[in-house]
Amino acid sequence: MSNEKDQHSSGATLPLVIIGYGDIARRVAERHPQRAITAFSRQVPFCPVTHRGHWASVAIDLDQVASTVDIPARAIWLYFAPPARSGESDSRVANWLAAVPDHQRPSAVIYASTTAVYGDQGGAWVDEHTPPNPAHDRGRRRLDAETRFGQWCAAHNVPLTVLRLTGLYACDRLPLERIRAGAPVVCPEESPWSNRIHADDLADIYTRLIVRVEQAAPVAGVFNVSDNNPRPMTELYVNTAAHFDLPAPP
Repeated sequence: MSNEKDQHSSGATLPLVIIGYGDIARRVAERHPQRAITAFSRQVPFCPVTHRGHWASVAIDLDQVASTVDIPARAIWLYFAPPARSGESDSRVANWLAAVPDHQRPSAVIYASTTAVYGDQGGAWVDEHTPPNPAHDRGRRRLDAETRFGQWCAAHNVPLTVLRLTGLYACDRLPLERIRAGAPVVCPEESPWSNRIHADDLADIYTRLIVRVEQAAPVAGVFNVSDNNPRPMTELYVNTAAHFDLPAPP
């Protein structure tokens, strides 16, 4: 135990376990080409072409997990998998936690949640101290997942970081098809405000959090993740159309 603690506190490279391998997980993996990574997804996750470290791809159905999963101990878990499409609880998180053997507990957990857990705040600004009040089941499922991870991590003395994400965007994540189709938008004076975060900025945030865990200084807690430049939603569509020389949406 003492050797493991000394190794961890000295900044040793820890393996990553990625649950729900999608676009953001891929961007994170590409920033760690030498690291040991175990990636879980409904379909067998592909290994980035630049990856040179150990890579394990595992197909998993989190709605049906019944047996234990084989993962490295002391890894950093990055949980991206979305909840199921119905219900108020996240049974997928429950199934995952039930499938992890006790001796394979992680060094830290980073859970990708959403600001939808705040619900309708009537136009008021929110921060991490705003009590969650989800207005629909999608937000309730995310809050349930936060709670499940919080209870599990507290019971196992594992640092937990919850990232409540705002709207993700990138060059390949813009609403071009809707704009080309001429889909209408809300008139500017009635448009709701939107917070966003670039996909690459989010991947960089994950990398910083991973480094902090390896330095034995994990950043535990709940954090809203945004580019700190809230703008009306309609403005996003109008500016995107102008940038690509497309007609402004009606």
